[in-house]
Amino acid sequence: MKIGSLKVRLILLAVGSISIALMATTFVLNTLFYTFFEERIFTELDQYLIQLTANLEFDGDIDLSVAPLSNPQFDLPFSGLYWQVIEKGETVASSRSLWGNTYSLPPASFPGERFRFESKSSQGVPLIILGWSILLGEIETQRVLSLSIAVNASEVVDATSEFRSSFIKWLSLMFFGLILAAWVQVRIGLAPLESLRQKVEKVRSGEVQRLSGPFPQEVLPLANEVDELLDLHDRSLAKSRERASDLAHGLKTPLTVMLTIAHDLRKENVIKQADEIETQVESMRYYIERELARVRTRADALRHTDVSPVIDKMVSAIRRFPRHTPLLWEVTVQEDLSAPFDEHDLSEILGNILDNARKWAQSVVRITSESLPDGFASIVIEDDGRGVPDDVIDTIINRGERLDAMVQGSGLGLAICSDLAESYGANLTIDKSSLGGLRVTISWNSN
Repeated sequence: MKIGSLKVRLILLAVGSISIALMATTFVLNTLFYTFFEERIFTELDQYLIQLTANLEFDGDIDLSVAPLSNPQFDLPFSGLYWQVIEKGETVASSRSLWGNTYSLPPASFPGERFRFESKSSQGVPLIILGWSILLGEIETQRVLSLSIAVNASEVVDATSEFRSSFIKWLSLMFFGLILAAWVQVRIGLAPLESLRQKVEKVRSGEVQRLSGPFPQEVLPLANEVDELLDLHDRSLAKSRERASDLAHGLKTPLTVMLTIAHDLRKENVIKQADEIETQVESMRYYIERELARVRTRADALRHTDVSPVIDKMVSAIRRFPRHTPLLWEVTVQEDLSAPFDEHDLSEILGNILDNARKWAQSVVRITSESLPDGFASIVIEDDGRGVPDDVIDTIINRGERLDAMVQGSGLGLAICSDLAESYGANLTIDKSSLGGLRVTISWNSN
């Protein structure tokens, strides 16, 4: 696919949009999960904080003790869950899980007001801390204690990382699924344009004359405009064809008169002037016939013709022409071969070539065809005549050149045959045949 194609643009736009959306989703969900999990941790720490406060035992004098909390992790060294009681900046009690270590706290807050804090243990382990200050004892002996519960910050970080890793895996699968869905959507969405392209191709190849068939509402105006353009084109070609035909018919009478004058001059032994007039008349006839053929070609350029019936018809007709010796016609043409020619023009081209082969062949004329999978096809006509020198072959299809100057005949001539073939996008080439005479090849690409 080319970067300039609409399909590529839409797919790239979908890839970009989906990527941005999924990255934003990853960021938002990761933030939400972190916040949710952190709040859950603080809720759990708050329960432990209340339990710690309730488990404080004070005899009213100096001794302070804490009853064991419900979670056994507080008794396991470096378990990741800790508690600590501070009075006047000194640790007066702590969980066994701290194993003699401590962690710092912010300045004492108002009694009963919870504080959240991130700190590090004396070993440098990041901690998330929840605590409060309480007043303990009578007014005369009242003590201010800071109670806190701490958990390793890695609990939140690791859980968030694990969630993000798992979520990214699913998002990756979702990404490819969405890209596939976008590709299918683009394919389905642009299918009418592909259908329109195929219909235009069929019009160009002559299979259909107009863009028939249902189209979506968005594509239908374009199809209608193309059909109207084709109608206008056909009308313009028809008018051009009529004007060219009228001009040709209008010139035929003066040309006939000029040939009559040349004939009279020849009788009067004015040979040079008669030859010059005949040459100019033949040249004018050539141009007239060529332009008429081109106009007809442009009018019928979208048609296809089955080759085999045309060849059979032309061979059957030419066989009736008189010859001094019998002539063998070897015809091997594919039955399903078609050519992008109007039937009349194809008959003119083949008729002229076959007639030339008939005139110069000694005993055989061979007609074959070839059709390749890539769309290239050809018709080859060969004879076993005496042929022509190599330096003459290239001039055969030049304007006004004739191989049969001493043989009477009719037709458009090889030059006009070549022009006609080129008008239909085909090529006419002439070279030596393995039979000894000439080989004329008409080739085209059906695609």
